[in-house]
Amino acid sequence: MRSIESVTHKGPEPQRRLRERGMILVTTLVFLSLMTVLCSAAIVRTSNDIREGGAQRISQAALRLSEAGAMGTVALAAQMQVGFGDYVAARGYVLTMADVGVATVDTTAPDGSFGREFATISPISFSTLVTESDMSSAVPGYDAARYCFKTYKMVTTSQIGQATPTNLLQIEQSGQQAIQSYLTVGPVLCGP
Repeated sequence: MRSIESVTHKGPEPQRRLRERGMILVTTLVFLSLMTVLCSAAIVRTSNDIREGGAQRISQAALRLSEAGAMGTVALAAQMQVGFGDYVAARGYVLTMADVGVATVDTTAPDGSFGREFATISPISFSTLVTESDMSSAVPGYDAARYCFKTYKMVTTSQIGQATPTNLLQIEQSGQQAIQSYLTVGPVLCGP
């Protein structure tokens, strides 16, 4: 009789253990799936944060490039004084990086304000749209009929990367910023 009891007693217990093992397996799979979804979401968020940081760095570099272009144009005007208006008119009132001077932006210094961002991105450029000058009033001490001060409105626009990006990498590495500034040159002789 003992053998019958032990047979009947041992029968249901292995099935119960199998069911428990099955529940543990299902619970583990659900937990692993949940962890996979959470980790995937964290990876996507981190990737987006990195892209956003890169876009912000490109935007800041484009702003610095616009500032350099505006300062380069002001330096050119200070050098030329009287001839600045003729120089701008001869170029169709648009000055480019080549007109102002490539030395305005030093992209070769790896620790400079442009080196890191511009090392792998090309092309980089800026252009300054200069509006025709307005005559301003004479300043005391100058002959009002003979000398004038010419005021120019300048909009310097920088372009980093391709102007019309065609793939995701070019989109991530492109940026454009514009700065508006005013420049007064003078005293110069009044006249056309």
